[in-house]
Amino acid sequence: MKLLTTCLTAVFAVLLFYKTPKTVEGVQNIQGALFFITMNISFNAIQNVILIFPDERPVFLREVNNNMYKCGPYFWAKVLSELPFSILTPSIFGCIVYYPIGLNNEVFSIFLRFLLILILIYNASSGYSLIISAGFSDKQLAVTLTPVLIIPLMLFAGFFVSTDNIAWYLYEFEYLSIFKYGYTALLMNQFDYYVNGDDEQKAEYPCLEETEPAKRCDPYSQIAMNPGVEGNMYALLGIYIGCYLLAWAILTKLSSKYE
Repeated sequence: MKLLTTCLTAVFAVLLFYKTPKTVEGVQNIQGALFFITMNISFNAIQNVILIFPDERPVFLREVNNNMYKCGPYFWAKVLSELPFSILTPSIFGCIVYYPIGLNNEVFSIFLRFLLILILIYNASSGYSLIISAGFSDKQLAVTLTPVLIIPLMLFAGFFVSTDNIAWYLYEFEYLSIFKYGYTALLMNQFDYYVNGDDEQKAEYPCLEETEPAKRCDPYSQIAMNPGVEGNMYALLGIYIGCYLLAWAILTKLSSKYE
């Protein structure tokens, strides 16, 4: 059922963004498509993970404190059992949408990196969700608070507002935003080949070289200086590892308090 939902959402995205032209409007459409992909992959992961621990929490605490098993093996067994699905789901989505939308098909490695970014977005989002799942015993409360805690981070992606305009006292939230790193990595993976390429590569998007403001396109107009595709991918990897370790620490703490 989860894979069916993933496929249907991917088909909807293809129908909406099918064969985007290489024009000013096309660049805007691709920006919208990449943000939609980031948002969909993230919330798909959150939805699939959020109820993992609340449903099993009473049984887990009782069995751990009866010395049937330790917290670590239980947690990492859960994580490993979800790992194939955490790789397969974003990969299937990415394979369905990539070429029909008209994303960069010049070099096959760009497509492979696109899939890797989707996998990192999915698993980093799962990490956020695991923290919420481990921290709340009431599953209804966990489900209710998830949008409150996650959706505001979308505002820091660089899609709704330029990252240059974000106030300094909100920088902490920007640096914790999966949407920021995921969307920026996808955007740069798509356009770096053309923006930083030779004249022949830039000619694929004539609007990049236009001198008239009304006809010129700038894919990076909403994002400030950033560490590049690899830097954003490393940031997603860091969030992924950090969140999983924090969720493990929360469960370990809960099991010790239950004694």
